[in-house]
Amino acid sequence: MTISPNPVPWSSNPIPNCSLANTWTYTQILDNVGGAEITLSDRSDFFDGALATQKSGLGIVIPAGSKTTLTTRWCSANNFEHHTRTDFTGSDARNNRINFKGPEVTLSKQ
Repeated sequence: MTISPNPVPWSSNPIPNCSLANTWTYTQILDNVGGAEITLSDRSDFFDGALATQKSGLGIVIPAGSKTTLTTRWCSANNFEHHTRTDFTGSDARNNRINFKGPEVTLSKQ
């Protein structure tokens, strides 16, 4: 997984379903460099080391040798530096379990 940009610049652009003033937006580029299609089923998002959200039933399919991109947004009441991470689980076309720990992302202070 590649994060673009990292560090992520601070912003005040509104984010849907969040009324907090401090926001960050970045792209996660998921690259399947293996020889089998993968399906990502679950996602866990961490904010400053604590589990913030979990989503299941995602059904993100990435063919072998392909990439997909996800836009990730965060908001906070605090405008200082934060750290986030996204982990994924799923399986490949051969029914092997996949557990992926994403890279640390720095959300820059204002």
